[in-house]
Amino acid sequence: MWEDIKKSWNTGGMLYKLIWVNVVVFVVINSAIVFTQLTDIQIPVSASGGYGLFTTAHLPTLLYRPWSMLTHMFAHKEIFHLLFNMMLLWWMGRMYVSEVGSRRLLSTYIMGGLAGFIVYAISVNVLPGLRMEEVSFAYGASAAIMAIFTATATLNPTKKIPFFLFGSVQLKYIALLYVLFDYFGILGESGLETRGRIAHLGGAAFGYFLIVYSRKGINIVRWLEVIIDMIMSSLPTSSTPSFSKKFNFTKSMRRKPKETRPPKSDDDFNSERKEREDRLDLILEKISRHGYDHLSKEEKKFLFNQSKK
Repeated sequence: MWEDIKKSWNTGGMLYKLIWVNVVVFVVINSAIVFTQLTDIQIPVSASGGYGLFTTAHLPTLLYRPWSMLTHMFAHKEIFHLLFNMMLLWWMGRMYVSEVGSRRLLSTYIMGGLAGFIVYAISVNVLPGLRMEEVSFAYGASAAIMAIFTATATLNPTKKIPFFLFGSVQLKYIALLYVLFDYFGILGESGLETRGRIAHLGGAAFGYFLIVYSRKGINIVRWLEVIIDMIMSSLPTSSTPSFSKKFNFTKSMRRKPKETRPPKSDDDFNSERKEREDRLDLILEKISRHGYDHLSKEEKKFLFNQSKK
């Protein structure tokens, strides 16, 4: 099982990594809760605040935990909250990442979560009906996932999704239904639930405007993607040779016999060429619809290699 998890993390892409981070944080939070309940040992930070990971709109408290504006979007406390969010992330994330790539998936997730928090914090501190009499905490990936949801629906509004009993429904109507569910949900709820729905709407609005401005040639998450690129380029990768391998002159002096491969059959050759041509057509269509910047690193590399042939 552990090997399967490592393989999923290493080869699954950004969507798998986002899901695994949410799952691991959920396990850590709930393990800490169980630990404190079964023992007399108390952790200095409270469980109600997610052990420092949940965020709040109470500004004096927020000043002592500014990191929570980022960490809250990876934190869940209830199992069904986690399961519902991860299923929606998996559903929408697969469509979104195929269109825009891993980097844009991550930047949309983070900025959608931040947008939801900003709308939540402003609403709580400005609207009288939402003001808190005592400190309460917000957590969950819902705002971040709603940003991905509406961004995907704005990219492919007429994409049809099959539904049992309802037939095929266009994606824009499914997204609109989710948004209306949160909007009208405000009417029948109060307190923390209402604040949460307002955060969802903030994330949904961000995802919509991200694509609208992107079509005008304006990348409103460019600054974050520059930071992401800087961080990712500074991290070691498995392809980087270790010190011992890099300077092992004895092994490098030994020449390995060249491997001889049997010639490909005509069917194999034609099949591979057809696959390359189909993939190239998909990439060129993606460029015509969304621009070169929306290609993933793998797609850009493939396009570069094909241009040299």
